[in-house]
Amino acid sequence: MGYWVGVQSTPPAVLPYPTWKTLILRSCDFLGILSRITSCYKFARLRAPTSFARRAVGAYIDGSGAAGCPFSFRSITSNSLDSFVIISTTFTMGAETILSHTEHIPAWGDLTLTLKGELAHATKIPKLPNEICGPLAWNPSTFESDADYTITLDDREIKEVRSAISHFNEELDLSGSEVSTTTFPLPTLGPKLRQAAEDVHNGKGFVVVRGIRDMQPGEFSPEDKIIIFLGISSYIAGARGRQDENGNMLSHIRNAKLSKTPQSQRPTRYSSRASTFHTDTFCDILALQSRSNAMEGGATLVSSTWTVYNKLQKEHPELCELLAQPIWPFDSRGSFFPCSTRPLLYHHDGKVMMNFAREPLLGLEDVKRKAGLPVLSQEQKNALEIVERFATEGQISINTEPGDLLFINNHGVLHSREEFTDAVENPRYLVRMWLKNEELAWDLPEDLQYGNSRIYDRDNGLGERWNLVDTPRIEFAVAERLTS
Repeated sequence: MGYWVGVQSTPPAVLPYPTWKTLILRSCDFLGILSRITSCYKFARLRAPTSFARRAVGAYIDGSGAAGCPFSFRSITSNSLDSFVIISTTFTMGAETILSHTEHIPAWGDLTLTLKGELAHATKIPKLPNEICGPLAWNPSTFESDADYTITLDDREIKEVRSAISHFNEELDLSGSEVSTTTFPLPTLGPKLRQAAEDVHNGKGFVVVRGIRDMQPGEFSPEDKIIIFLGISSYIAGARGRQDENGNMLSHIRNAKLSKTPQSQRPTRYSSRASTFHTDTFCDILALQSRSNAMEGGATLVSSTWTVYNKLQKEHPELCELLAQPIWPFDSRGSFFPCSTRPLLYHHDGKVMMNFAREPLLGLEDVKRKAGLPVLSQEQKNALEIVERFATEGQISINTEPGDLLFINNHGVLHSREEFTDAVENPRYLVRMWLKNEELAWDLPEDLQYGNSRIYDRDNGLGERWNLVDTPRIEFAVAERLTS
């Protein structure tokens, strides 16, 4: 266990340290070099294969003390001042100091640091469980067929949905943003959907709702299809989130055929290429409405974060430590989300969560990384590959039909998609929303709260833009390519 502390400029910081043994101080512009740090004893046992780690260990053994310390300490006081040593080094992009506990004292007492720096944040790295159990720890053999995660509407329930559309459009004459469980009544189907919401949050983490489709071509207008999506999803999660800095509430996911931009230089959602396993930024529930399928491929793939985590703990426990360290630099552009350095893996409120996508971590081949952001170490890149391999081994393929709605717990389930080939006249087409159920939503670690609030808070200054109809895309901003 440990704390990572970002330092910027003056007041003293008092941090309680009951049981941990390592403190890392970083300058504000240093975004993370160490691959992994564990409890430090007599020889400052750092298990990161970096030149910094070797220099740091060497400095300790040689007894060179705090030479080259990047911070000016006015005072350091502790219940047992002799119970730690200072090891430090400097880097071209910043600086880092490690205070290591020795083997003689079981743990530090409270430590008061008076620095020429301001405490920017203090992130506690929790003890990770050896295994996480529950219905979310599933694997492909858990399900006998897709009926185990699919709600297929019967004739009465389909009629109920059609009636709700008429009620909303003709009797209430409201705008689409006013769709709710009250304005879109489903007296028979509603209780099933509320149980599905419970399953998405506290069960297997995903569900398919099947049976709403055009009985004849053009039966439902584009507006009606969105109202159906909003109406049914309001029983799963009623709050809807913005998906970009322009306040767009919907994303239209399809291959942008009019664009001459190479496939590799587009956001995945506007391409036909496969994606790797990831989560969608900071949203709670990923909701997808299937409009039409590809001629070949294009299935949505899901994999349990908990199962991936358990396999990591069993085969590569050191990688769980690495993924939980706040040393992963996320690039971002535009005003929606800032760049950040944080963990990929969290254990919070009794739940394991992963939150990441590869593009903001690895960067784009044709775009310079934002100034000050380091590249990932080889060990970090290897960790991403192992997560991808384990997720692929535990994946299930969801072959949706037109009209299907898919709801995924974004904190507990990773997702990706297959490469696909479109038919000439009826290409693969999905509509996406980001949802939140205020009653059932998972409590989030502090690192994820700001991004979540940017999506869902009404007073975030982004407004709401209901882009009901897909607009053909020709060019793509870097900000789009760095987000899901």
